[in-house]
Amino acid sequence: MSRSVRCEYGTSLCSVQENGKLVVEGCDPQQVTEELRAANFVREGSQFVKRRTRLRRGRSNADEEGNGLQVLTARIVEDTIHVEPSDVVGVVRLLPGMSVQIEPKVDWDDVVRMLLTVYEIERTQSPYGIPLDEMTAGGIDASRIIAIFAINYVQGLRTINRKGFIRNLEIHRRTGFDGIGSIDMSQTLLNQASGNPEPTWVETQAEYSNLVNETIHMAGKLLLRLLQQTPHEQAHPQQNALFSIVYAEVQQMEELGVQSSQKRLGAYRQVLLSNLPRQRHYYRRALHTSRSVLASTLLGQAGSGPEELLVDYALSMNSLFEDYTQRVLSRTLGSLENIDHLNELETVECEAEPPIYPFDGNTDATYYPDHLLTDDEETLAVLDSKYYREGKNPAHESGSRSRMFSYAYLTATERMAFLCPLYHRTSLDVNRAGATVDIVSPDGEFTCESYESIIREYLLDVLTESYPELKAFNAVNGGMLCLDNVTTEDLPLIEDVNGPFSIANPSSFANKIISAITFSTRGPNKLDLENGGQWTKSRIKEICAKQNDEGRPKYPPDRTTCIPVYDPDENEAHGTITLFFIRQEEDSTRTMETETRPLL
Repeated sequence: MSRSVRCEYGTSLCSVQENGKLVVEGCDPQQVTEELRAANFVREGSQFVKRRTRLRRGRSNADEEGNGLQVLTARIVEDTIHVEPSDVVGVVRLLPGMSVQIEPKVDWDDVVRMLLTVYEIERTQSPYGIPLDEMTAGGIDASRIIAIFAINYVQGLRTINRKGFIRNLEIHRRTGFDGIGSIDMSQTLLNQASGNPEPTWVETQAEYSNLVNETIHMAGKLLLRLLQQTPHEQAHPQQNALFSIVYAEVQQMEELGVQSSQKRLGAYRQVLLSNLPRQRHYYRRALHTSRSVLASTLLGQAGSGPEELLVDYALSMNSLFEDYTQRVLSRTLGSLENIDHLNELETVECEAEPPIYPFDGNTDATYYPDHLLTDDEETLAVLDSKYYREGKNPAHESGSRSRMFSYAYLTATERMAFLCPLYHRTSLDVNRAGATVDIVSPDGEFTCESYESIIREYLLDVLTESYPELKAFNAVNGGMLCLDNVTTEDLPLIEDVNGPFSIANPSSFANKIISAITFSTRGPNKLDLENGGQWTKSRIKEICAKQNDEGRPKYPPDRTTCIPVYDPDENEAHGTITLFFIRQEEDSTRTMETETRPLL
């Protein structure tokens, strides 16, 4: 357990890590009780709790949604306040004039990258024609939080664009031969009866400029100003891209006729989601983010400037990590499908929070695992995201372990995994069950790159149990298919023992491997190899002719094909050759074995 962070009462901004502890000293107990209530804390027993609206509506935490997201808890102990944040990051008001900055367990840049991944925001560097040197005025130290605002703002507006902006329909009537819309037949007949042959048109116009849309538009303009004010040396790496995307969303609103005025800032700050009809609750994220932005005193009000923007904004890291993990799983599965030359992964998918019913015909009792890797009706693995502190093994926690075993039992799978940011890669065999629990986490410091890499490694490991040839396809994708006159377009023929991957003639097969390497730009010349490559050729022939313990061919040519892959980047002087032998078994399944040799 980390030590408590201490600060004095009246400090404007105190910093503490999520799930840490902050002790505020020098307090007047009676005074801070009233101040906590003024900062929207609610007393629950001996402690005060501050909550925020949940922006993510996951099915697994449906029972908790009514109470909102718990952000801070505070207890008054004599002349101190003991403050504990949950798994959130951001800056939250503790007392009037005093805020708590909650730092993530992982790096801030990785938090922003998770958001970019979850919301699939394009990473363009184009600022839509606005010169980059115009984005260097002013300066703030809050670029990471502002990036979080921008990402949530864009995601919220994209949801609104899909489902429709709030609008008012205005009906206008116009008399003349040129018009659009429908004809008011009653009025037109009256016109003709009075000697006027011109028809009367009924034109319906959509008016999008209303208080809610103006609120969101004003927040977008402020975000653009904040993104412009960040100097290059302080800007987040994706800041230019975020400026472009926010700019495009604001421009799209203006094309609909939405405009906003600073004079109406007070009205904008009063807009609540509860004022909208239920069918408009998809405005939740955009409106919540906009209200947080407009809480800033930057727009001509008294205050310290952009830093005020940070007050009372918190992001749930548990939810973000689960959503990010699901996006990584889906995206990685898609990348593996792209290298699957037999199209065997077409029925494989990774579901987010799928319902599992333990009782037949009873849907009231339900489990919701975070992620489920399935192949048609078969469950390949059950996966649970655990955003735990550094060094904590989720398999050692009774509740998490019991739920995981329940998931595995109900889905009849032997593969289970906890996906964590701050542990290390390990595997645990379950006694008397033939099952395995994997802890999937980067070794060393967490980065999004290392996490995405180990997720790919894990998925490949699970999928190759059912589709062993996928390991060979992955090696080809990262190395070089080394077989003369054979390309990756021939890989769908790996089952054909008389096709391009046949080993019926080991000598010819070995020659084609050496020729492909020595005539490529990635391999050495034949003269650089020992005896012109004859030594390596002999080793390949010996491997193809290997026998098992019973004296039979280990790789029978009437049932075996081979994919040779050359890797020039290995430690050996000229790289290595890996032979992927794919053997058809008598029960129509396929098995694969590999043999790796240096190129000498």
